[in-house]
Parts: sequence; C-alpha cells; structure tokens
Amino acid sequence: MLVGVLLAVPALLAGVLPATAAPPVAEAPPQPAEFVSRPDLSPPVVRIDRGPGRTEPGQIFVAPHGTDTHSGPMILDETGQPVWFQPVGDGDRHFTMDFKAQRYQGEPVLTWWQGAPHPGYGSGEYVITNQAYEQVATVRAGNGLEADLHEMVITPRDTALITAYHTVQLDRPVVEGVVQEIDIATGEVLFDWRSLDHVAPAESTAPVPEDPAAPHDYIHLNSITEDAAGNLLISARHTDALYQVDRGSGEIIWRMGGTNSDFAVDPEAAFARQHDAGWLPDGRMSLFDNAASEPGPISRGLVLDVDQQARTVGLAESYEHPGGATSVSQGNHQVLAGGNHFVGWGSVPEFTEFGPAGEVRLHGSLGDGMESYRAFKLNWSGAPTDQPAAAMRDETGGRAIYASWNGATEVRSWRILAGQSADGLRPVVENVPREAFETRAVLPSAEPYAAVEALDTDGRVIGRSPVIEPSARS
Repeated sequence: MLVGVLLAVPALLAGVLPATAAPPVAEAPPQPAEFVSRPDLSPPVVRIDRGPGRTEPGQIFVAPHGTDTHSGPMILDETGQPVWFQPVGDGDRHFTMDFKAQRYQGEPVLTWWQGAPHPGYGSGEYVITNQAYEQVATVRAGNGLEADLHEMVITPRDTALITAYHTVQLDRPVVEGVVQEIDIATGEVLFDWRSLDHVAPAESTAPVPEDPAAPHDYIHLNSITEDAAGNLLISARHTDALYQVDRGSGEIIWRMGGTNSDFAVDPEAAFARQHDAGWLPDGRMSLFDNAASEPGPISRGLVLDVDQQARTVGLAESYEHPGGATSVSQGNHQVLAGGNHFVGWGSVPEFTEFGPAGEVRLHGSLGDGMESYRAFKLNWSGAPTDQPAAAMRDETGGRAIYASWNGATEVRSWRILAGQSADGLRPVVENVPREAFETRAVLPSAEPYAAVEALDTDGRVIGRSPVIEPSARS
C-alpha cells in the first residue's frame, strides 16, 4: 500500500510491514507525483513500509535519477512525502548524486554533485545551499580536473575533500583516482593525491578492456573519510581495498582487503566492490559491501572490528538486504546516533532502516529505474525565502484550495483566506493540518479570491501565498 497519497490522508493508510515479512523488492514506479499548487514539480512517488520498533528522528535524503521529469535532490519524511524537491538535469546526460546535509562556516547546508556522467564516474561540480535553499558556494576540482560524483566531505576547516578521475597514457590509457582538498572560499587546492603514484594497476581486480584504446578504470575511488589525526581512509572499488593515507606525505600507511592486504580479514568480514567506508567514534569501521560486481552474494551494511596494531579485521555487525538482493553498484551504510542503521542500496532503488538487532523498521522503494547513489537519514530545518504556493479549482462538492511550500519544514497547519476582492480576504477555514506535501481544503462558500497562510507549531503565521485571482481558477 502506498504511504501518504499526495493529499493529506489519515495515518491509518500507512503501509505496515509484519515483523516476519521481507519488504517488497522495487517495483515499476507509478506516475510521478502531481501537485495542483506546484505543477512544475514531479518527484517520484516513494513507497514506505514500516516494521515494528522505533525509527530514529530525521528526514530521508535521496537524489533519484532516471527520467527527465523527476530527477534531482529530494528530502522525504517517513511517510514518503516530499519535504523538498529540486528538479536538476534530465536524469540521463545531466543529473545529481551524493545529496546530504553538512555544515559550512558553522551553519547547516545542503550539498550535492551535479554534472555529466561517464561510465562509472562523472564530471561536474558540487553545490552548497543554505537553509533558505540559496546557493552559497560551488566546489570545483583544481589542477585542470573536474569534480567526480562520488564524494564531497566538508571538513571542520571549511575545506572540501573530493574525488576526481584522470586518464593517463601508460602502455594503454589508465584512469587514475585523485583526491583533492579544496579551500571552499577560494578554490585553492590544498592537497592533491594521485593513485598512480601509490597504487599500481596490477592491484586492480577489474577486467582490462579488450580494446587497447579504451581507458582502464583500474582503481575507482568512491569515498574519503578523515580520522582524528587528519589521515585519510579511501575506498577503491576496483581493487576491493581500503587505503589509509598519510595526510602529510600522501604515502599509504596500510591496505585492507584486495590482493595486497596488510590485514588478516576474517572470511565473514570480507568485502568486495565496496562503498562508503568510514571510522566510527568507537574505533570500529562501517562500510557498504556490495559483495560482487554481478548479482550473487547478498549486499550488506557492515560494522568491522579493526585492530590496527595486530592488523586484523573481524565482523562486528552485518545488515543484509531484506530481500536478498545484490547491489552491483553504488550504496552506503550510515550508523545513526541512537543505534539504528540506515542503508541505501544503490543500484537496487531502495533504502532500509534497521534496528540494532537487524530487524527492519522502515523500508523504502523508489521504483525500478529510479536509482539513488546514496540514501541518508539526517536532521534538516529549512526556511525558504519564496512564498507558499496555492491554487484553487472547482470540483464536485465545492471549490477547493490546494496549498504547499516546498522545503518549509516548520509548517504545521494552514489558514485559508477568501473574499469577494483581493484586498478583502478574511479567514474562512482555520487550522487545516499539514499532513503531506500538498494539503487540500474546501471553501465553505464559492468566494472568487483566496490565499493561504502557513502556521507554525505555535500558530504563528510564517508565510502567506499570493492572492489567487478568479482567472487562475481551473
């Protein structure tokens, strides 16, 4: 059952997942969402199923792409309703990835990559917007490169760690991975790490193209994490390995996994074609184990016990795809503050929130063909500077008002105003609860002019729509 149709609906319509049932696998998507008040927005309809147990606070961050009508960064609530959606690109030759909330200059911001894809990587730039959804910075790679789509982490120094890809002609074209640290305010390159200086193509586990003129993407970097000492943990999909890199010299401190591992990895902890490796506060490591480049083993989110002195790796926790699927590309694993785990399944267009014991507490499906590189659960408060949107149309049963405010997280209810003239509006319907992206209310009488006011939890007006003229009624 779909959760939260596009108008305000009772919570009893929410899909409930029995404790013993696996979530449904992704299914063909329905038509994109359509909003009377915002006909310019058509995000994908997201199915949410709930299992027993508590989910953690926060909104769901995805960047679906797949068609030209509903691609772009999107924030969802736990019913699958959009909180904010920004159409970007055409979903094919230009789209967005790696959408998340971070902090820049001490303030919450949204960040995402946008640009053109190549097979497996991208050429583009990162966008940073403030809580009003205004762009405040752009992050581009330096030294003649373009920012790749896989990773951009803002450091406490207000710099950005990013990945980039660069083709080098050796005995054949080879695509090396690049990590740069960029000063966001100035664009200065503070650090530039090139994989060919440290990792030989012989370490690659990716097949070499038969065409000698075709570039060999031998390492395929996809995540960067900075530890307390400033050293970098880098994930490389095409060597099935993680690299701890000295931030000062750029030298590799150790390799984990792959063909040249410095660690003894317990077979239960072994990973392949992984993404999103990072250190946890307790010294353990999280990552997303795709498990294979072709369907086979079940993909999973992992927590690993890592002993850097003894050079051993053991399995602490594992969170497998509930339907037994293999994600052949993309994906991430987020350990939430309260102990739950949030996993984006990458090429399988789904996401799951697990309880600490591995029970499914929430499962979402974007629908076939609507991949999201990563999915996060993060806290966000947005206050757009534009006005709420409203539309009025005549329907069976009366004249209806539709209200929405893309990205406004503090709206709790709507007040409907109407009158015989634009300057003679008065309240006619009070405290219509906001229960979805778009809320519908019926006018008590067929007034020709109308507007809506957005109210916060204390009943204060935080925004008012333009007046709807009779000529705008459909």
